[in-house]
Amino acid sequence: MKKFLFIPIALTCFAIVGFVTYYMMNRSGEEINCTECLCPEAEIYLQPFDDFSKEEATKLVLVLQTHFDELIYGHWEFRVLDPIALPKERVVDNKHHVTPILNLEASKLKGKEIIIGLTHQDISADIHQQKNYGIVGMSRPGQQVCLVSDKRVKNKSDYWKPILHEFIHTFYNANHCPKDDPKCIMKDAKGHGNFGVQKYLCDACKHN
Repeated sequence: MKKFLFIPIALTCFAIVGFVTYYMMNRSGEEINCTECLCPEAEIYLQPFDDFSKEEATKLVLVLQTHFDELIYGHWEFRVLDPIALPKERVVDNKHHVTPILNLEASKLKGKEIIIGLTHQDISADIHQQKNYGIVGMSRPGQQVCLVSDKRVKNKSDYWKPILHEFIHTFYNANHCPKDDPKCIMKDAKGHGNFGVQKYLCDACKHN
């Protein structure tokens, strides 16, 4: 009698295990697909200019990948392009105006990738009611390009911060920090950037 009871009990247990396994696999698949749909992603091309070497840009990728993954949710693929020459027009007082450089970057776009220009040279823009105003970075969200110089970054280990700042402008079309939090990476430098104290994205900027 016990033998006959064992068979239906075993079959019942087998059926339960099979059902739970099937349910979990489907549920897991749904979660993965949902994540893939909602997760922002970008192919990011680093474009070195002039004496900013490909080796420097390649080393920078490791730093950027770490901080991008830490501070902004998404999937980021970095590629390094060969260095090209900075445009020679609109160079005043040894400052390269960003307009022709960003135009050059935009001309190289082939799809939905983001191009981040990298340079050691001083760059400028016509902002703050001044012409040829020295800056660290500039972005064009509508054209998926930005440019960042390390010339005015005192501690070169902080270079990733203005890069992330300009990327967020470019990719998310985000504004500057509404709280004007000095520790927030999206704070408007207003000509007096203090990258040493910038540590995070504030709650307001995380949800841009």
